[in-house]
Amino acid sequence: MASSRGPYAKSARVRAAAIEAAAELFGTAGYRGATFKDVASKLGMTAAGLTYYFPDKDALLAAVLHERDRPAVAEETAIPPSPSRSDITDHVMRILAENIAHPGLAELHCVLSAEATSAEHPAHEHFRDRYRRARELLTDTFAAATARGEIRPSVPPRTLATLLLGVLDGVQLQWLLDPEEIDMQATVRAFIADLLAPPDSP
Repeated sequence: MASSRGPYAKSARVRAAAIEAAAELFGTAGYRGATFKDVASKLGMTAAGLTYYFPDKDALLAAVLHERDRPAVAEETAIPPSPSRSDITDHVMRILAENIAHPGLAELHCVLSAEATSAEHPAHEHFRDRYRRARELLTDTFAAATARGEIRPSVPPRTLATLLLGVLDGVQLQWLLDPEEIDMQATVRAFIADLLAPPDSP
């Protein structure tokens, strides 16, 4: 058993390096602009050699998306069963902090999600389903908060969810373009404070 650890460890290292290289290339050139051979070259290997770890570029993309979503999935599982307004704000701020700490992953999301609007893109279903899950989670959260009298009932919960996701993506894009000018966390925090204001707010 001990003698088998070396090859397995090397395979894990190469896979991790390939995912990192692909994420960087897809985030700058896009999925369509970067080739499987480009990823292999960045690793100092041939495309044929890379197929030992990933059969094709689609499989590599799937691994990149899985890695990109790991922090978000972890955050979702950390949300309390009946989150309050402050819980929602804290959750969003943690996501933004993660993106600020890893701007390459934020750029990857912007590039790939824009490309994936085409139904023929291999990541189309991934991003469509990801946004659907996020909308459903936020819709349920806002509906419960409205029922408890914590936020104004004037805007339907599903609309609130869609608005928040749109603002998060839009502010993140502006931050990526001009990070010295845009304070992403302060901007989003101010928006959430108004979007999820209590019923007695003006």
